[in-house]
Amino acid sequence: MEVQFTVNLIESVSDERHALPDESEAGDDSIVFSASGNNLEIVLGRTSEVLGAAVVHPGKARVPHRVFRGIARSLQFHRGRAIAIVLSPTMMKINRTEYRHPSISIWSPALEVKRLSTSVASNQLCGTKKNLGSD
Repeated sequence: MEVQFTVNLIESVSDERHALPDESEAGDDSIVFSASGNNLEIVLGRTSEVLGAAVVHPGKARVPHRVFRGIARSLQFHRGRAIAIVLSPTMMKINRTEYRHPSISIWSPALEVKRLSTSVASNQLCGTKKNLGSD
């Protein structure tokens, strides 16, 4: 599964510069990206920014602060007005450039629905076994 959205490059670069603290202030915190509807919320600790976005696959992703700071420095080299971002486990892709790190993680509504349905099916199966064994 993946979280996918497109944001305005100029807006995201200017917001990232003033919204996110430097490494000495952030410590080892992670940045959480929450994409839903027409918005992208970027949260680091108690700081958050909301940007307009075209969300293709909603969900949440977590990227270590130090990893994202390195990625953010590359944003100035992307051409065009908008950038497409795809987050999946261990990878952040901006347009056609992939950045890999083992600590990048995602949560998407589709994954939760799948987990819930698997859990319900498992519980029903376990309940059936108990009923068969107790007769």
